[in-house]
Amino acid sequence: MGSYFKFFLTPLFLCIMGLSLIIDGWMGLSLSLVVVCSIIFGELFFGDDISTPNYRFPFLLDFSLFINVPLFLIVLYLFLDRVSSAFEWYYLLYIPILGLLMALSLINIGHELVHRTSKKFDCEIGNWALATAWNPAFAIEHVYGHHKNIGIVEEDPVTATYGENPIIFAVKAFFKEHVHAWGIETRQLNRRKQRILSFHNRILNGYLRTLMVFGLIGYFFSWQAMVIYICLGIVANYIFQLTNFIEHYGLVRIKGKPVQYHHSWNSNNRMTSYLTYNLTRHSDHHVHAQKEFWELNPCDNTGVVLPSGYLTYILLFTFFPSYAKSQMAPRLKHWHENYASVDEKALTLHYLNFSN
Repeated sequence: MGSYFKFFLTPLFLCIMGLSLIIDGWMGLSLSLVVVCSIIFGELFFGDDISTPNYRFPFLLDFSLFINVPLFLIVLYLFLDRVSSAFEWYYLLYIPILGLLMALSLINIGHELVHRTSKKFDCEIGNWALATAWNPAFAIEHVYGHHKNIGIVEEDPVTATYGENPIIFAVKAFFKEHVHAWGIETRQLNRRKQRILSFHNRILNGYLRTLMVFGLIGYFFSWQAMVIYICLGIVANYIFQLTNFIEHYGLVRIKGKPVQYHHSWNSNNRMTSYLTYNLTRHSDHHVHAQKEFWELNPCDNTGVVLPSGYLTYILLFTFFPSYAKSQMAPRLKHWHENYASVDEKALTLHYLNFSN
């Protein structure tokens, strides 16, 4: 049963966070730090997991996925209620922790669910999760844009070029995703001869959902709670855009050529894989986008593997970007020499001279 329990790690951390908010005070804050320390410790010392179990009870895995959304909403309620009742300055220390959990339990879960295009209920929950996390356009751009344009720098807003500033990338990618999503949806509506300003527009529906959640927070809580909610969204989306940054950093693909395993960075890190529901098995996710998260295979020697988990690289690119880039350079050179096609090598040299 351990192969099932590992995917309940994010729900467990949400429960710990909820308990810390109930306890409140410095003791509660100390308990919340257990979450962050556990993730960092796990990435550093828990090693890799390249297992592919044959799951007999997939409904348990789906439950581990869906339970994140109500658990995060409970945690969000507890936090905003504390902020509105009697604001204390140390509540600000919760923002990066809750922002991380918003990225894991809303954006990442939404990412998994919006890929289930044949399951209306799953897609609806995914769209609501993304809208609650301030990123309703992601569902359209990611599924119908990013998966088509991965590695094509001029057309994919979340493919980062070598040496690109990660913070500037995160801001640029967030807004470009919305622009690209509007373009995709506009073309779709025009083909169907439907009006752009109508409820047929999925992007518009997403924005309305976000405004509804924001309005409810303002109505039931306070202006401080509204500001905090905006801050949580900024942190969560920054974390997820840095995840995009890491997943495709420096890798290129020729337009019209099929997506292959060497077009994504992967991590077999145990902690990151469990927390993100195998998002780290990113090559297989792009080659077989309709696979459920538990069906994804780890990266083999045809892909590109990072030596640590996503959070480690998010922290490195945020606080020590020069060091992070120096660590990635030899791996990109290895990719260039061993995996890139002839045309991809020529394109890569446009961004960095690997011949030295």
